[in-house]
Amino acid sequence: MALADDVTTAPHANTAVRFPTRRLGHANIYVGDRDKAFAFYNGICGFDMVGDGKSSYFLSNGNSHHDFALNGSGSNEPRVGTDGVVKSVANYRGPGSLNHFGWETDNQVALVAAYKRAQTSDVRIMRSLHHGASRALYLFDPDGVYHEFYADVTREWRKIFHGGDATSVTSGWDPLEQPVDPIKYWDPNPKWVTVEKALIHPLRISRTVAYVSSLDKLLPFYRDVAGLDLLYQAPDRSYAYLRGAARQTGWDICLIEHDDEDQSLGYHHVSTQLADERSLEDAETKLKKAGIATVRRFDDARKRSFFLRDPDGVPIEFFVERTPDYTALSGVARAERPFAA
Repeated sequence: MALADDVTTAPHANTAVRFPTRRLGHANIYVGDRDKAFAFYNGICGFDMVGDGKSSYFLSNGNSHHDFALNGSGSNEPRVGTDGVVKSVANYRGPGSLNHFGWETDNQVALVAAYKRAQTSDVRIMRSLHHGASRALYLFDPDGVYHEFYADVTREWRKIFHGGDATSVTSGWDPLEQPVDPIKYWDPNPKWVTVEKALIHPLRISRTVAYVSSLDKLLPFYRDVAGLDLLYQAPDRSYAYLRGAARQTGWDICLIEHDDEDQSLGYHHVSTQLADERSLEDAETKLKKAGIATVRRFDDARKRSFFLRDPDGVPIEFFVERTPDYTALSGVARAERPFAA
């Protein structure tokens, strides 16, 4: 098994590993104060507690075993699974930074097939872990952003976590062990949960925006390794939209080429989807009554949305999509650029 221990030893070539990626599943982020972050993502943003780890909270409204992981770890000290296997890498960049993106894949057979293709390339798998409800492979992209590609092993993930210690279920995984489960466990009809006390009632994390050093450098990774399809690329090659196999319309990630000295590379924000415009209007009304200001709003042909900032200053968007065909909206990525609080 090809494993690496740091970002600098994880190069990528234009190799057609192509993980069988369906969609963006979750964002695992580092937070400064875990309880304060939980109060925001649960009490304001409306994501339900799924599991409480030794250093992390896991939240989901039913779409998957978690939409967000709030990692309160303040150092590079390794996190160790139940069998003693190290399950983390030294990628801590401080509060408000990304630990990793989680990408849902079709099933374990397809995930292992991609792993085997990676073994014959220079794509380095950093970790291979069994998380109780899923089996996962981890690797860095050329900018040092960490990615998880996982296949679920059950739809009954609430019975595994049930609000308890979610870190206690992790152990090592050998992708070459047999047999490999061919069942597709992703749920086409999730049982949605609503946090009634929350000011906002979103369905799920839906997409993300990230800044990259060079689109020419990163697109081969997202296409040929991450297995996403290029939906649209700006004529000046300054940004691009990509999506997984689960999407018939819309996108999973927008890559914007870095051209701002004040903007760091990598994760900028995630967008969470609401059921309809009435839900969004109700959320805006509740936020206003609570004295919580939005930091940016959109109301145009493509979407209606508003942004908040979490306790560490990271933006999060709440949206309802109006025009899903983003290929017809050249220039829209410029609206996703940094904005003042």
